[in-house]
Amino acid sequence: MAQLTDSYRRKIDYLRISVTDRCNFRCQYCMPEDIKFQDKSHILTLEEMLTFAEACLALGVTKVRVTGGEPLVRRGVVKFVGWLKDLGFDEVTMTTNGYLLKENLDGLVEAGLDRINISLDTLKPEKFAFITRRDHFHKVWEAIMAALESPLSPVKINAVAMRGINDDEIAEMARLTLKYPMHVRFIELMPLNGDTDGSRFRKLFISGEEILERAQEELGELEPVEKEDPAAPADEFKFAGAPGTFGVITPVSDPFCARCSRLRLTADGKIHPCLLTDLDVDVKAAIRSPDPIPAIHEVLWHAARIKPAAGTALPEQSRRRTMSQIGG
Repeated sequence: MAQLTDSYRRKIDYLRISVTDRCNFRCQYCMPEDIKFQDKSHILTLEEMLTFAEACLALGVTKVRVTGGEPLVRRGVVKFVGWLKDLGFDEVTMTTNGYLLKENLDGLVEAGLDRINISLDTLKPEKFAFITRRDHFHKVWEAIMAALESPLSPVKINAVAMRGINDDEIAEMARLTLKYPMHVRFIELMPLNGDTDGSRFRKLFISGEEILERAQEELGELEPVEKEDPAAPADEFKFAGAPGTFGVITPVSDPFCARCSRLRLTADGKIHPCLLTDLDVDVKAAIRSPDPIPAIHEVLWHAARIKPAAGTALPEQSRRRTMSQIGG
């Protein structure tokens, strides 16, 4: 079959599957404390998600990332990782907040997970509790240390940069790469309405360029690391002699839309072609049709055709869906 491409000749080879909109944290930039979750009757089964993934694989999608919400709160997700590997994807990865990781680590390795990304915005327990609205820093840190001792090492750490909240820890987070085989990446805050409206977003925003400057002021020069995947969003660097890398992801100050290769499947059965728009394409009916694979292919080609050249990161045009509902 033909490789899935969009109207701008971008190859679509990366699928992110949000297995749930639920989470055991309430990170301020991601999810309001009083969020209303989808009724479970609206959520796709894991078998239905697998059917969608199989259809994507036939159109040249080679990589899949399992996300949430928090994916490990979804019952059966470890088994789901194994199913995806059995389908034949080159790479199956997961993004998690780490809270349930340690007890699921052996199962994920056995299922064939290739890599793990763990969200960690701070190294200070009291600040962790403020950002996530949950006091679980030590459990997450133990999970990170366990992952570093597992076949999933090196581990990627994702931190959302927020001025006046965790920007005083930029150098401290970067210093982790001097000690551990970690790939630490700061992600620019995006106006996706956790509880971050336009005015608050502007106060909190800090650019990738400033993040790199501040890390180098304290720790010395960073050397660029060549990307294995040209479509990867992170710009990564390395301190001399470091076992890990330090990087930034800059969707606001320096968007990487021109090399975007992604589609997202939401837990309630929508294809989300662009993180920074409200564009959704319903694929649930196709998944549940008598002959689902060709029906899904038709919807995939439509979603690819209407994938925009670029999204918008303006806070005045914040998204209806929160980050947790899209899957990041």
